[in-house]
Amino acid sequence: MQENTAKPGEVPKAAEGADAAARAHTQAVYAAEGAGTPPDWNAALGHLERAAALGHRLAQAELAALSGDWALSGRIAAGEPIEAAWGDLRRAVDVRAWVTPPRRLIVSAAPRIATVENIASPELCDWLIARAKPKLAPAEVYDHDTGKQRVEQVRTNSACYFQWDDSDLLLIALRTRMAAAAELPLQGLESTAVLHYRPGEEFLPHFDFLDTAKPGHAKDVAMRGQRVLTFLIALNEDYEGGQTDFPELGKAWKGRKGSGLFFWNVEPDGSVDGRTRHAGLPTIRGEKWLLSQWMRARPS
Repeated sequence: MQENTAKPGEVPKAAEGADAAARAHTQAVYAAEGAGTPPDWNAALGHLERAAALGHRLAQAELAALSGDWALSGRIAAGEPIEAAWGDLRRAVDVRAWVTPPRRLIVSAAPRIATVENIASPELCDWLIARAKPKLAPAEVYDHDTGKQRVEQVRTNSACYFQWDDSDLLLIALRTRMAAAAELPLQGLESTAVLHYRPGEEFLPHFDFLDTAKPGHAKDVAMRGQRVLTFLIALNEDYEGGQTDFPELGKAWKGRKGSGLFFWNVEPDGSVDGRTRHAGLPTIRGEKWLLSQWMRARPS
């Protein structure tokens, strides 16, 4: 065992290295998404490489996955000690392939709805589920009057929201893809949610736009803009039931693993579109995993 030679009041070198690794990873996240500045993936990968070299396990798994070596990423995530050439992995990352969305298919002009096949690889879907599982909590809904969140029986599933401090570059690449597919600014995306439905759990019919006739919603829209678009990605498909249902349209969606659906919650003139009322139907067998992304009219 290595002796701790730190003097009283000094930070041990191991802790100092861990702090530096965590800072480097945070810098990678900020650089990739752009925190007040345009996204800079070259800088982001530089920070990620440094974090990986300093022993940051998540950064190491990210870098391996971004390079296309999902097997190595899995070994790292499983806790296996790895000595890798982090610089080589960084140079193998194809940023353009990660952030460019597949072609979208318009399935409805009014309301505006589109699908995007294979927007997330099966491995990325599994990555998001694994990262979300330890952080699941009862899903909440907006309080009409206060604008705050609360648990209600209209929504019985669980959810994990990825904030800045627990995000990663794989998720940011996917957020970039979604924003590009929807032709909306990346900085207008709210926190990404991964939703989990056990058998029988559901989200009753609701709207995703904010009703400015309600005080809490009006305050939120004045501060951050209207929630104009919802993007959904199926993270698995081995379950029965659980479709996303659109009652006014008489249609329902259950995507294949990695496929996406997005719909505008507002008309082209900005007025809310009541035809977008939708529900997460209860699953009958198996567990459903779904990514949900709300997008604002202006950066939030």
